[in-house]
Parts: sequence; C-alpha cells; structure tokens
Amino acid sequence: MSRSTEGVEDRIVAKTVDLAEIPIIDFSPFRHGGEAGKRAVAAEIARACTEIGFFYLKGHDVPPKVLGDTFDQSKAFFHRPVEERRASAATLQWYRGWIPMPKREGALDRNSRLFEQYRIQADFPDVPNPDPIFNRPNRWPEDMPAFRDACETHYAAMLALSRDLLRAFAIGLDVAEDTFDGYFDLPICQLSLLYYIPIPEGSDVEVSNTVSHTDEGPLTILAQDSVGGLEVKRRDGTWISAPPVPGAYTINIGDMMMWWSNGKFISNFHRVRNKAGVERFSIPFFLNPDRDTIVAPLPELVARDGGVANFEPVHVATHLKRFYARLEKSPGDFL
Repeated sequence: MSRSTEGVEDRIVAKTVDLAEIPIIDFSPFRHGGEAGKRAVAAEIARACTEIGFFYLKGHDVPPKVLGDTFDQSKAFFHRPVEERRASAATLQWYRGWIPMPKREGALDRNSRLFEQYRIQADFPDVPNPDPIFNRPNRWPEDMPAFRDACETHYAAMLALSRDLLRAFAIGLDVAEDTFDGYFDLPICQLSLLYYIPIPEGSDVEVSNTVSHTDEGPLTILAQDSVGGLEVKRRDGTWISAPPVPGAYTINIGDMMMWWSNGKFISNFHRVRNKAGVERFSIPFFLNPDRDTIVAPLPELVARDGGVANFEPVHVATHLKRFYARLEKSPGDFL
C-alpha cells in the first residue's frame, strides 16, 4: 500500500451502484483485432484510467484453470492449522511467505488489519544481490508442491498479461507502444494470496479489512472470489462497491503509472470491507518495474502539458523500501 487517506474517509459508507461505474472491457480485440482493435481497446482503457482508475478485464486469454488452481491452493493453505502455516512464515530478514494478522487488544479501529497474506515475489537466483528484500528465494510450504506449482503458473500468466496491458496504456496515452518495455526486464513484482475474515457485526463504521490506500506500482491485477467487499473512491469523493465480475480481472492503476502519465491516469483509493459474514479470498498481482528504474513523467506528456512535470522522479527500489522501513519500526503489527 502507498498513500493512505485520513480516518474521516473510512467513515464514509460505499454506495451500491450500477456496474457501468467501473467499465467492463473486452481485451480480445487488442490481441486479435489488428491495429484497429488495439487502438479501440486502448482508448477504452485510457478513458477508464482517466475517470476512475479501475476497470474489469475480460477476454484476457488466461485459462480458468490457472485461476481456479490458485484459489484452491490458497484456501487449502489458509485452512491449515496455525502451526502448519507458521512453518513458512515471513520474517523481517526474509520477507516472503505467510504473514498473519497482527495481534491486537481492545476494540477494532480503522487501522485493524483483518486479513492474512501469503507473499510471493520475483525470484532471480542468477542475479548477485545481497538485498534481502528484492532477491531472496520464495518460501513454500514443503508438503504442498501443488501450491508452488499453482502460484508460479499464476505469476507467469499475470506478468505476461501485464506486459500487454502496458502496451495498451502506452497507446492510450498516445506514445510509442513499446514505451514501457525497457523498464520491465527483471521486474520486482509480487503475487499475494489474501484471506479476509468477516468484519464482526457491530463494529464501528470505519473498521475495514484493509484501510483505504493506493498501490505503489504501475498496475495491479486482482482476482476476486464471489464474496465481494472491494470498494473504490470516485473522483467526486463518493465511495462505491466494486463487486466481482465472473471471468474478469479487476485492474487498477497505481502511483507509478499516474506519475508516468503526468497525472492523466489516476491512482485511486480503494479498500476492502468484508461484511458478507463469510471468509473472502482474493489474489492481487502487483506489477513493479526493474529495481533501478527511475519513474518520472514521460517527456512527451510533459511537453503536451506546457513543459510542466507534475511529479518528481522516483527511484523504484528506494520508493518500495519505504514500506519495509515501516516494518522495522513496528514489526509486531505485521509479523
């Protein structure tokens, strides 16, 4: 998570609105419809990224089995006894694997983190790098080989889809289609398996599973189960629900794409409130560039905006390490 809202935002109840508020975009013409199809889909995506920063993506060509296997393995893992989950727990020195909910006392509040996570990141064994954050092998449950297989297959599918989405973003911004290609040679992406408990009945209105926030990277590809609970903030300040759409991924813009676009694309606030009374599972894939990439407004877009760059350049690894610095100050909240 990156930028976070003040507590007052989390006292606003989300409205249930027509799904047209978050457009459903068919990606098939981008891949199979020639140049005209590419440009038509890119225009739809650009419109969504400009207006709300979220859209649903169908026609993505990811086999249903890839997603189904990952959800099955996620449920199998989170339903294991705590001691078995703890065998693959993350540490501050090796921040991959299972991350439990923090231990808290007293009443729940907006900062209560009501979910567990299994964190999987890019793994580059042939790249010499002592940094424990960006180049450590992933932890895996040793007695669940199908868990690793499903997660690695899912990760590869999401990375491939992300590369096509980046090209769609470039066309939608009216810059060269390959503009972003060179920033993702060894991308430091992350796949998270998330398990949300139901918010207890009678909790204060500001209590959520995840506090309202934006994402740090260029984009996030989210697979939701059928329970729902994702909420999105519109440009007018209204919060709306973003329920799952069968067969579609939920895509959102993160801070880095907003910076690259010089603010044309919006990195929007979102949160999760699981009020369904049952457990919820989701699987977000966070795309991140190569660790030494400098993200800054694209020169072509700065020129169109009268030479004004609306954001300062940011070094990717430095930016992402800010989150880990928080862990070092208060590890008990996360581990």
